[in-house]
Amino acid sequence: MAMNPIEQVIQQVTLGSAVRQNHALEHATIVLLSKRHPEARLSGVSFAAGFFVFGDLPTDDVLAMAQQALGRLRGGEPEMAIHERCGTNLAVAGMLTGLSAMTVARMRKPYNSFNNVMLASTAALVLARPLGLLVQKYLTTRTPGPTMRITGVRRMHVLGGPAHFVSTENPSARLLALAS
Repeated sequence: MAMNPIEQVIQQVTLGSAVRQNHALEHATIVLLSKRHPEARLSGVSFAAGFFVFGDLPTDDVLAMAQQALGRLRGGEPEMAIHERCGTNLAVAGMLTGLSAMTVARMRKPYNSFNNVMLASTAALVLARPLGLLVQKYLTTRTPGPTMRITGVRRMHVLGGPAHFVSTENPSARLLALAS
């Protein structure tokens, strides 16, 4: 049974279990698709009801690699959920750099100099990479549970480019009790 729109919004805003599990599956699917199609430029975004894979690929390959990714994540390869080019890394870098620059800029002289702001920003960018990977591991992805299943893959055009939406269903990740 599909998730209602209100539950989908709650899952998205709170980084609910369904979103985190789809995010892990999105990453693992893109890793496998990148190996099969090294020339393709791929990206993705996850939701409670599934995830998009942006790029020009055969639909059958997207489905096959998503199914393989699901099996591999569950079968002892949870590291496939962590991706170097994830937007989480960019978000962590932006927040950490902004906070460090603001903190140093608000300090009293002579600590608030341009050089110190630049030094703090650079240090934040260096720290952001390993921190972003940890944020992915512990906050924004989660190994899919045993009830998650792929229900379909639909090819479409999004913002003028080719994409696929991989639909998932995950009863154990539901927030709201189903009415009987």
